[in-house]
Amino acid sequence: MRGATVYAQGQPIDLAIAMQAAEWLATLMSGETTPAEKTAWQQWRQAHPDHERAWKHIESVSGGLRALDAQASRKALLPSPNSRSISRRNSLQLLAWVSTIGITGWFGARSSYAPDIARAALADLSTGVGERRELALPDGTRLHLNSGSAVNIRYTGTQRLLQLVRGEVFIATARETGLPYRPFLVETAHGHAQALGTRYSVRQAEGSTLVAVEDGAVRLMPRHGDATPVIRAGQGGGMTAQGTLPAYAVSPDIWAWRQGLLLADAMPLRDFLNELSRYRHGLLGCDDAVAGLRISGVFPLADLDAVLLSLPDSLPVDVRLRTRYWVQVEARQQR
Repeated sequence: MRGATVYAQGQPIDLAIAMQAAEWLATLMSGETTPAEKTAWQQWRQAHPDHERAWKHIESVSGGLRALDAQASRKALLPSPNSRSISRRNSLQLLAWVSTIGITGWFGARSSYAPDIARAALADLSTGVGERRELALPDGTRLHLNSGSAVNIRYTGTQRLLQLVRGEVFIATARETGLPYRPFLVETAHGHAQALGTRYSVRQAEGSTLVAVEDGAVRLMPRHGDATPVIRAGQGGGMTAQGTLPAYAVSPDIWAWRQGLLLADAMPLRDFLNELSRYRHGLLGCDDAVAGLRISGVFPLADLDAVLLSLPDSLPVDVRLRTRYWVQVEARQQR
């Protein structure tokens, strides 16, 4: 599955590639880049024209960092004559700043996709990559934020509104006891999901909002289309801004992330890596030759490096750690 599309030099580019360029910039700015990482960075740039285009663009929107020297890059972004180097931790903090500027520039006026990184940074509640969070809202509703998610809370005297800026949430709505009755709504880029005494999840995906219901029911209301019949317990559904998607059966496995787990049942390897990438910084690449291999099991989200390194135990693949932030899964080489 491709990620959201952004624009660089007037041409569409996958958001995942844009983020890879930002992560490479942060790595080079750390002042601790190894020769192997510099080689891998050059290989990444040469691997696809979109990579080079993304790199040139992230340079331009982050201050014209073309010298590729760690010290020069540091001075361009954070002038500090008394500081001699930037640590890895600081470079990752800078990554958020660079990504916000870079991705905002990529989106520009060419995209109306609402949950962008800049808005997420200003949201009422948010989680970083690999982080999950649970809390109670003012009415007693329980809210679980998945990795890389952000929401705004907009409670008034007439409604309970949750704006899903980015990512995925699981909601256990509290019963409304006051008057007037306030419906519980989740607003996304594509419309509203109204809870009807419900435990359910809402996820922003590329071009659509996905809903899965554990208990109760949810009514989907696209921005420019008619409301759908309700999605009931054990079902999933979705909507674009123009209409709704067919309902389908879902397994409770879909909510395993709340327990810090990813459950896979004969999942294609590419889809599996795409899911893991929601909980880990950097790129998880997969060669076409092995993308269709099936994987099953229960995998802890708290130790994704161990999960990745265990793949050759169950599949005929090799895992190449090109850098800390770039992992490639390839067909196993004959030895």
